[in-house]
Amino acid sequence: MSNENNLDPQAYLELMQSTMGIPIREEWKAGVCLHLANAARMADIVEAADLDRNTLELAGVFEPGKGRWNAATEDA
Repeated sequence: MSNENNLDPQAYLELMQSTMGIPIREEWKAGVCLHLANAARMADIVEAADLDRNTLELAGVFEPGKGRWNAATEDA
């Protein structure tokens, strides 16, 4: 499965390396490009999901010490 956005991992790596000033060792580049290509494929899956573009449903946020599992709030 190729990425639908036609991301060129090598070109993107070079662009980001020069833009962000983060040096990438030559021996790392093949692995980084593999990860970038994989990320592009994952993004294609997310973008292909049939979602209502006018709806935003946020996930809940875990807050330690709050909620029903807090021992301090449970009846003993």
